[in-house]
Amino acid sequence: MENVSEIVASSITRNLDVLERISNNTQNVTTVGFKSRLHGQSSESTSMATSIDMSQGELRQTDRSLDLAINGSAWFLLKQGDSLYLSRNGQFRLTGNGQVIDAKGRILQGQNGDVFLDSSNVSISGNGKISDLNGALDQLLLVSPSAMTKGQYIGGEWHVSPSTTLDFDASSQVLQGYLEQSNVDPSTEVLEMMSARRHVETMQKTIVAYNETLGKAISELGK
Repeated sequence: MENVSEIVASSITRNLDVLERISNNTQNVTTVGFKSRLHGQSSESTSMATSIDMSQGELRQTDRSLDLAINGSAWFLLKQGDSLYLSRNGQFRLTGNGQVIDAKGRILQGQNGDVFLDSSNVSISGNGKISDLNGALDQLLLVSPSAMTKGQYIGGEWHVSPSTTLDFDASSQVLQGYLEQSNVDPSTEVLEMMSARRHVETMQKTIVAYNETLGKAISELGK
């Protein structure tokens, strides 16, 4: 049976993990497309569906042709070298050689592989089809990371290996000229932080009281 010290230490550790998640969420209140990490989840084996808040963020209009938002559960597929990433951040730009990349230089992926455009003067339909005045160019790959665990979710993105099986999502809608805002609720994070801190303080007082009681008991036995 665990002694009181071990129980208290375990409880404090869990609360420190909560505070770490709160810190991560609040740091990303303004991060485009960020999905907050849920509280009350603890292990690396926790599924994505129960460790990440997948609710829709606010869709804000920008009217910029390479600003894209997803209405639904799909994610954009990005590539850099041999690494794949899933992101809801749809702020893209065109490089000098025509690649469509995000702020970190990852290349947006379509059915033809890397998405290349002659210019940003394109039309992107709800199903992700990219067209210009000459006709269809490519179609975005929209995927769902349903089988992944929270250990692969870093900074609002899913880091996946090329061998990962991805489910293609045909039900989500792409909105051109929009960006999805972070779904972090600051008021909820503040309440969670206050609750966690109170619990840590209570556990600290408990261990102090336990040690004092134990010390007195040992002192009495020594008489």
